[in-house]
Amino acid sequence: MTTSRYRRLIWASTLVVALLAPGVGGCTFSRAQINAADLEQRVANVVPGKTHIEEVERMIGGPATSVTPVGSDHLLYAWTFGDSKTAGLTLILINIMKTNSGIDTALFLVDQGGVVEEAKIGQNHKEVGWQWWAFGD
Repeated sequence: MTTSRYRRLIWASTLVVALLAPGVGGCTFSRAQINAADLEQRVANVVPGKTHIEEVERMIGGPATSVTPVGSDHLLYAWTFGDSKTAGLTLILINIMKTNSGIDTALFLVDQGGVVEEAKIGQNHKEVGWQWWAFGD
């Protein structure tokens, strides 16, 4: 390889690296999961009228996010859970990011004896996708 050809190759390679490096180095990805992401599967065996709230706490792996009295003889146990994903491009002069979140609540209505009477689990957390474009849909 001749010297001038070698210099052109080095110059072209340097130019390509200089142009691509700021974009490649500026990609940002972040994911946050709140409580148990698989909460729905963990409580799949809850049977209203039979399952005790202590069993639900063991299935989920921790105490409720909140417990609210309902009337004089019931308690409403709530667990918050979900998923959040952020993708973006962070350069020196401009930052473009998009965050998608799906946050839900699992609710269990419990009687005085500690038996679950009713269970409701939100569905908003499913299929939280990665999105690159931060403007519009």
